[in-house]
Amino acid sequence: MAAAHAVHGPSAAALLATYRTRFEELAQTEGKKDKLIEDLIQQNDKLAIMLERYEDDLEREKGFARMSQKEIRDLKLQNATADDKLMSYPYIQVLIDGDGMMFNLDLMRKKKDGGSEAAELLIQDIRETVRARREELCIKGDFDIRVLVFANLDGLSRTLVKANLLSPGDLQQFFVGFTQRLEHVNFIDVGYGKEMADSKIRGEFLFHLKDPRCRLIFFGGSHDNGYAPFLKTCTATSPDYPIWLLEGPPTAREITALNLPGYRYDRVFSKESQNELTSSGSPISPPAVLTPTSQGTLNMQAGSSTSGSGDYRFSYASAAVAPSPITVARPTSIKYNTSPTMEPSKTITVSGSGTTTNSNDGPRGIQHSMVPSADAERVNYIKNLNPRACNNFYLRGSCYNQPCSYSHKYKLRAEDVRTLRYIIERSKPCQQYKKKGFCDDEKCYYGHQCPFRSKFEAAADKPCSNSHCRFCQTEEQLHGY
Repeated sequence: MAAAHAVHGPSAAALLATYRTRFEELAQTEGKKDKLIEDLIQQNDKLAIMLERYEDDLEREKGFARMSQKEIRDLKLQNATADDKLMSYPYIQVLIDGDGMMFNLDLMRKKKDGGSEAAELLIQDIRETVRARREELCIKGDFDIRVLVFANLDGLSRTLVKANLLSPGDLQQFFVGFTQRLEHVNFIDVGYGKEMADSKIRGEFLFHLKDPRCRLIFFGGSHDNGYAPFLKTCTATSPDYPIWLLEGPPTAREITALNLPGYRYDRVFSKESQNELTSSGSPISPPAVLTPTSQGTLNMQAGSSTSGSGDYRFSYASAAVAPSPITVARPTSIKYNTSPTMEPSKTITVSGSGTTTNSNDGPRGIQHSMVPSADAERVNYIKNLNPRACNNFYLRGSCYNQPCSYSHKYKLRAEDVRTLRYIIERSKPCQQYKKKGFCDDEKCYYGHQCPFRSKFEAAADKPCSNSHCRFCQTEEQLHGY
């Protein structure tokens, strides 16, 4: 049997079973193949959809790219045009404090012709200076020069006429010729006001700093320490912006410390300040002290030194701010009282133990006497504190404003506090005294008398000759009601 099986092989039943098993295995394989094909078809469908979407996105991005490229080309063209315009129309701005930066007297005496000559000489000198340094100012072609001079025309004219330096009307005619000669050269009369010229110059300064066409600001006010904090701020915020100094009178110490380039044009400007021109030429001796006088000036009492290295210069436009030379000229309409004391016929004294009345039976009040003088440099220091010192805190001993917008943190010495009182009582009149004729507040730090009134006006009980005096004029008179 075994031999027969070996000869004839497995039986038919066994082979059938084997074939069936193999068929089933093959069928499973075919099923897996079909499933794989179906999965591949589905994945292909998904990829086809995504491809179509990406193709749409690509076409859209291509469209955006073409638009962006066109916009970029247009913007580059516009930018190039704008750069060409900026480079084609640069200008130099000249700002001059005319109250302290005095023009040459010989030119001013020529009146209108002298003004025209001064305008031409100034433009000529500045143009030559700028051309020599045009590369660092990014100036390739031609450039304009614009000049603005700010001053109190009436006050300055009165001062120079009183000092016998000019005849009436000479200065007015000089500035007429100065303004009419060239289209971008102008004089602006700022009128009376302690810091009117300063304020105008600062405003113009900030405006031109923002204009990319302005390649340089030429500043004619280096004689006045009052400009030092402002110039320091400008150089700190715009360190690469060129600011040059027009030098006439000696440059103030704090401005010298800024190390700004300076240029002197002696054909146009005087080397002497207004105060030196109007004085007798006495030597300047620091430290200086402001003392009111009856001749309409502020006398500068100083030590014995006559060295020019310690000079303090004073601007007419900021008369109570910066240090000064020996005599500070003021408008001739303002007179100063040599003995600032209260008038006993209008006030009485209230002591700590009671009240004493005067012989004229005047109204109740306290006799407030003024601080007679203050050191000019200390005045400048106190006025430039930022934030300002609180008047109530330092002069009354307490402040009830919470929060207070002024500072209580300065360590002021007795002389500093005295100077603070000096500043306030000459600038702000006591309203109670103006309305009632007396003040019963023993700690009041406001002014109780006019510092500009001469002893003759005081003796005659007359107001001072300054029509804008807040001490002597009523509110209706001040505002023209």
